[in-house]
Amino acid sequence: MVSSMVFGVAMYAQDVQVETLHVTSRLVEVSAVVTDKTGEPHTGLTKDDFTLKQDGKEQTIQYFSQGNELPLTFIVMIDTSGSQRTFIDDEQRACDVFFETVLGRPQDRAALIEVNANVLAHSDLTNDPGKLHLALYGLHYEQRAANATRLNDAIYALSKNVLANVRGRKAIILISDGGDNGSATKRADAIAEAQRDNVPIYAVSYSAWSGLPQPAFANSPGRSGGDPGMENLQAWSSATGGHVYQVSAGRTLKHIFEDIGQELRTQYEIGYSLPSDTTPKQFHKLELKTKDKSLRVQARNGFFTNP
Repeated sequence: MVSSMVFGVAMYAQDVQVETLHVTSRLVEVSAVVTDKTGEPHTGLTKDDFTLKQDGKEQTIQYFSQGNELPLTFIVMIDTSGSQRTFIDDEQRACDVFFETVLGRPQDRAALIEVNANVLAHSDLTNDPGKLHLALYGLHYEQRAANATRLNDAIYALSKNVLANVRGRKAIILISDGGDNGSATKRADAIAEAQRDNVPIYAVSYSAWSGLPQPAFANSPGRSGGDPGMENLQAWSSATGGHVYQVSAGRTLKHIFEDIGQELRTQYEIGYSLPSDTTPKQFHKLELKTKDKSLRVQARNGFFTNP
């Protein structure tokens, strides 16, 4: 379970004021980013440029929007467990610029969450970068809370209790080494909830395995073997239609945020009616492609239907 300090989750979800799509509950929404061979987002497509299948059967696209036509709601989730304490200062500076840059319209919202042994909200969803600036400088390393990292719990709760009730473009941006320790929620269940609620997870690997100069890790645990958290980061992102980035000597967190901001601004939102013969409480595979075979579509690969 997630601490009651998280958002006041139930109340928080009700308090969010965003533009909504007037659709029936049987509309399945799919967020997608389309990139070309160089990895650059490809814009200007229409619904006729896509094919969409559920469980191998082609579906008629009934709703389509692109880019900034819909509000953007995102949560930045920062891991402040023991393995991450070296990076907090850089994360604060980079997030500050990111909030200032991405929250360009009154209908866009963001929130800041800290994850360690607890899952703590440092802000409500807000359009005010000033509030988020103050929230960022409330992040801190606390020894008593540093021995666990409840990432699966946080992904599950934020998807289900907050972002499930938000229409339009949305995402979780996770900055972590990917190591989960202490969650009551299994990774598969966290992924299933994010898929169900159409929440792409953008995972930023910031860790002692990132190939950064050794002095950056003077106070961090020693490096040995492979990166144990990358499997989690890749699983959360690939299944939900997000992306994995890795901070390195040649790619700073600030540069990665620029790439994430560009993807969020160029998301397509696609919707279709759930077929009447869809079996409840089962996983259903989604395949979204463009007719132009040279383009790559980044979208969730399926979802579980509700009971």
